[in-house]
Amino acid sequence: MAEQIAERLVTALTITEGNGADQSAAKQLQEWSDDLEKDLLSADSIPKFNEDTSNPSLVVNNAANKLHASLIAALDSSLIDADGWSTDEDAAEASLKAASEVSAAVDPSNDDSDRLALIAELLRAAGLFMRWYQTLQSALGSTATNSTLRMKSEGMVLMCMNFIEIDLPTDRKLPDIPRFASIYLFRATYGNDDATIAARKIFVEKLDGCTCLMKALMKGDQPLSLIFSLVRNVHHLLSAHPSSIAKMDKAVEILAKDIPQESGAKHDLLEVLVATISWAFRSPDFPGDNSDRRADLALEILRALFALDAGVSSRSQYSENTMTQIGILLCDLLKLPNSDARVFECKLAAVALLLNAPKEYAGYLAENGGIKPLVDIMAYQVAVVVVERTGSGAEDAAAVVPILLVLQKLAQANAAALQTVKDAVFPPDAEEVFQEKVKAEMINQTGQVKAKNMAPLDAPKGTLRWKLILLMTWTESNVKRAACELLWTLCDDNPTQFVLRTGFGNAVHFLGIKGCVDLPAGVET
Repeated sequence: MAEQIAERLVTALTITEGNGADQSAAKQLQEWSDDLEKDLLSADSIPKFNEDTSNPSLVVNNAANKLHASLIAALDSSLIDADGWSTDEDAAEASLKAASEVSAAVDPSNDDSDRLALIAELLRAAGLFMRWYQTLQSALGSTATNSTLRMKSEGMVLMCMNFIEIDLPTDRKLPDIPRFASIYLFRATYGNDDATIAARKIFVEKLDGCTCLMKALMKGDQPLSLIFSLVRNVHHLLSAHPSSIAKMDKAVEILAKDIPQESGAKHDLLEVLVATISWAFRSPDFPGDNSDRRADLALEILRALFALDAGVSSRSQYSENTMTQIGILLCDLLKLPNSDARVFECKLAAVALLLNAPKEYAGYLAENGGIKPLVDIMAYQVAVVVVERTGSGAEDAAAVVPILLVLQKLAQANAAALQTVKDAVFPPDAEEVFQEKVKAEMINQTGQVKAKNMAPLDAPKGTLRWKLILLMTWTESNVKRAACELLWTLCDDNPTQFVLRTGFGNAVHFLGIKGCVDLPAGVET
C-alpha cells in the first residue's frame, strides 16, 4: 500500500542521532529506494491506499517534507527549524541557503564518506519519490496539495545544479552524487503540473541551467551513467521548453570559443550531441556486453537529435562537417547486425531521424551500403504488423509508417537507392514471369490506366510485395497511405505499372487521390 511506502521512508529518515547514524540512514534509504524502483518497474504496480487511511494526502505530504528537510540538514543542520517550517515559503528560503553550502558539504578532500553516501541516497530517494508521486495522482485526487512542491523550489533546483558541477576525483570510489542530482533535476522538471512547469522555467530562464548542462556534458572523463542522465535532461528540455535550444547553443558557443571551427560556423548543441554519440559508438566496439549502457546513451541521443531537429526552424545554421558526421554515424549504425535488440532499437530511432534528413543523405547511404539495412528493417516491421497482428491500429502505424516514408523519400531522391528498394520488393529473378503476365494483360487495353487486373499479377503469399500490398487496404489510414506512396514510387509514378503490380482493387482509391481515376461522390481523398 502507498501509505506503507511513505511511512517506511519516514522511518528511514528518522535515524539521525548517534555514532554511525549517517551510515545507517544511508543503508535504509538505499533499501527503500531499491524496493520502490522495483515497484515502479513492475507493470502490475498501481499505487493504492488502504481504505482505512483517513487522510492519504497528509501521509504522503509528511514523508515528502521529511525527505526535503533531511536533505537540507545533510548540508547544514543549522538551517532546520525544530518545529518544521510553517510555510512553503520558509522552506524555500532554507533551500536557497542550503544550495550555497553544497561546495563545502561535498568536499572530496574531507574523509567523510558516510556523509557523502547519505547525501547521495537522499538525492536518489527524492528523485524516486517524485517519480512515484506522479503515479499517485489518480489515487490522491486532483484536489490534493502537491506534496513535492518543496522539492521543486528554486533553491532545490539550484542545489542540484551545484551538485552536478562538483568535480569528484576518479582515483577513489565515491558516491555518484552528480548523477543522482541530475536524476533529481529531471524529475523536478518533468511533467505538466504547475510546480513542475515553474521549476522548469526557473531552471532555464532564471538560473541559466542550460549552461550548467552544457558544462557538464563537455567535461571529459565522466561516468557513462552521468552522461546518460545529462542527455536525458537535454532531450526533455528540447521538447518541453523549446527556448532552451538557443540558450544551449549560446552556452556551447561561449564555452568552446577557443576551439577552432570551420569558417562561418558556430559551435552548438548539435556538435556536442554528435561528439558524444560518436564516442559511444566507437569506444570500444558497439554495443558491448549486456552490462554496457552505451546503447542506452546512443538511443537517448538519437531521440534528442530528433527533438532538436523538430525544434529548429532551419538546418542551415549547422556546420557541414557536423551534418556529414551524422550521416556517417547513421550509416555505420544501420550496417551493424540486427541480432542485438539494443542495436535494433537504435536503428529504429535512426529511422525516425532520417524522416527529416537532407536529400544528400540518400546518395551517401546508397554508395555506402546503408539502403539495404533499411529494407531489412522494413521487411521485419511489415512482417510484425501483417503476420503477427499483435498491435492496435496506432501500434501498426508506429511500427511501419516511419520506415515506409523514409524509404520512399530516399528512393525519390536517388536513383541507386530507388533501384535497391525496387529490387528488394520486386526481385529481378521474378521479373520474367511478371512480364509474361503483363503481355497477356495488356492486349487491347486503353485509357490512362491501361491495366484492369483486379488482383496483383505476381505477388506470391508471404513475399515482401504481398505484405506491402496488404497494407494498401489496412484499416489505419496512415499505414495504407504510406504503403501506397512507397509502391507508387517503386512503380515510377506510373498508374499502369501500379495496377499491374498491386491490382486495381487495391489501387483504385489511391489512383483517385492521384487524379488517375474518378472516385464516386462522397469518397474521401
